[in-house]
Amino acid sequence: MKSILHALAGCTYLSATGVAGKAHEGFPMSQQQQTTGKMSSQQTPPTASTGVGGTAQQITQPEQTSGGQSSQQQLGQQPTQQQLSQQTGAGGQQGEPLYQTRNFLRQDVRATNVSVLNQCLADLVVVHSQLLSGHWNVKGRNFYQLHELFEELAEEFEGYIDEVAERATGLGGQARGSVYQAAQSSSISPLPPTLADEGTLLQHIADHLCVLDAELYRQMKTVEESGDLDTVDLLNEVSRFVSKALWFVEAHLQGPSAVPTSQGVQGQQMQGQQTQGQF
Repeated sequence: MKSILHALAGCTYLSATGVAGKAHEGFPMSQQQQTTGKMSSQQTPPTASTGVGGTAQQITQPEQTSGGQSSQQQLGQQPTQQQLSQQTGAGGQQGEPLYQTRNFLRQDVRATNVSVLNQCLADLVVVHSQLLSGHWNVKGRNFYQLHELFEELAEEFEGYIDEVAERATGLGGQARGSVYQAAQSSSISPLPPTLADEGTLLQHIADHLCVLDAELYRQMKTVEESGDLDTVDLLNEVSRFVSKALWFVEAHLQGPSAVPTSQGVQGQQMQGQQTQGQF
């Protein structure tokens, strides 16, 4: 009788310890117990990982907002280099990258003004190349004087080109000032490819300087509305130089001893006069 009671007590102990007790003591698990264990592990995936010192750390995914930014970015964390913001300002190119910067101006203001500066840069590069073309190719009785004038103006243009490009990059943008980029986006008309006559060349360059000066005034108004006073000051400085350059070139076309122009060119100066009359 006592042996029977001992056997029953051992079975009760094994039932109380369950699967873990059997595994610990080396007893094989039944197929039903193995299936039950797999189901429980699949239904309750781990929600925490153990950190340093055995502390459980919650694993969470950053919530995405409607604007595509995570809640961590909204809390002020700096994005990585791969998370460059894409901003397009007035007249800007779609998808043009705008780098993160500590500049106090708002991102939308910087994006708009970078586009304005790149438009100005394109116009300056084109006029600069036209002045070099005039310096190389001008022909006529005033050759030497115009040869020197065009060279001096071109050299001064280089300094302002550099200033405008650096301001664009300083605002977090990219300076799009290659010859190809400038030709694609400039508001300045090209020179005739075989132009060499001094009077006709002076007429074309004067017209283009007038268009450039008018564009600078328009750009200054746009930037001034954004509160970017540094960029306004830079564009104003460029405008003063362009106005002076226009005076130097146009003076050769004025007065009784003006350099004669070829027939058929007089109508082209209307382009500059119409643009100037808008302000």
